[in-house]
Amino acid sequence: MSDVDGANTERPRLIGNLKELSELHPDMPSEPTIKKLIDENEDFPIITRGDRGVPWEIDLGAAALFIRDLRRKEEEAARARAGAVRQFGFDLLGPDAASAQPDRPELTAKDQAALIEAEIAAIKLGVLRGDFVRRSEVEQALGHLGATTQQRLLTLADRTSKKMTLSREQQATLQKIVEGDLGWIADQLEKLGNAASTDQGDPAVRDGGRLAAPSGAVDSAEARDDGQRMDDRA
Repeated sequence: MSDVDGANTERPRLIGNLKELSELHPDMPSEPTIKKLIDENEDFPIITRGDRGVPWEIDLGAAALFIRDLRRKEEEAARARAGAVRQFGFDLLGPDAASAQPDRPELTAKDQAALIEAEIAAIKLGVLRGDFVRRSEVEQALGHLGATTQQRLLTLADRTSKKMTLSREQQATLQKIVEGDLGWIADQLEKLGNAASTDQGDPAVRDGGRLAAPSGAVDSAEARDDGQRMDDRA
C-alpha cells in the first residue's frame, strides 16, 4: 500500500467509557456533566449507552469534538445574549449604562454576561421602586400636558371675555400675550431637551427643573405682558 493510500485510509476509532472520556483532556467535563450532555443531545456520539451490567461505549474522538462544538455554540450564544442585554441597557439608560460600555478584555464572555445580567436586575428593581422612569413615558406625559395647556391658553381671551367686558382690541392684545408665552414655553422645552443630551449643561436643568433665564435667575412669564418671547424683547 502506498503512502497516499495510507493517508486516505480512515483511522480506527478509539472506543472508551465515560471515565476515559472525562480524563481524555484536562478541559473535558466531569462524568456527571457528560451524562447530562448525552441526555440533552440525542446526536451525542455514543455507541452503547451504559446500564446495569452494560458498560458505556463511546467514540472518544468524536465525543471530544462534539463537546468542543457544544462549548463553541454556548460561547456564541453568551456573546449574542451579552450584546442584546448591552443594547437593552443602552436603550434604557443611554451610553452611561455599564452594560453599554465596550467589552472589558479582562472578563470572559460568561463573566461579562453575568455582570450585565446583574446590572439589568438592579435596573428592573429600580424601575419597580420608582427610581427610574422611561423617557418615552415622560415625553408622552409632557406632550399631553403641553397640548392641553396650549388649548386652554388659546381660549383664554374668549373665556375671559365671558367673565368681563373686553373690547376687541383688548382681546387681541390678550391673545397676542398668550401666543408669545406659548412660544416662550416651546423655546424653554427645546432647551431642556438639548440639555438632556449635553450632560445637564443648561441652567434650566441645574436649577431643579425650573425654567431659568440666561442669567441664572428664574424668569416669570408674568413679568412679560407684551406677548413677545424672552429673546425678542429689547
